[in-house]
Amino acid sequence: MKVEVRFFARCREIVGEKQRAVELEDGMTLKDFKDLLMREYPALKRLTLLISLNHAYADPEAKLKDQDEIAVFPPVSGG
Repeated sequence: MKVEVRFFARCREIVGEKQRAVELEDGMTLKDFKDLLMREYPALKRLTLLISLNHAYADPEAKLKDQDEIAVFPPVSGG
């Protein structure tokens, strides 16, 4: 399956891309994706990451589907 991944803020700097399509195995969960991302970009392990699925926060055990959109970003605060 193919998913679209968007990176924001410090995550974008580490990965070096704003977005990219990623080919994943069928049956992967959001947690599986995060584990894969950490292996590919170890510098992300230093950050607290928020990951959304199709514009909403999702359970880490949520199953991914073809054409899902995943966003990866650090916590945001305002003032």
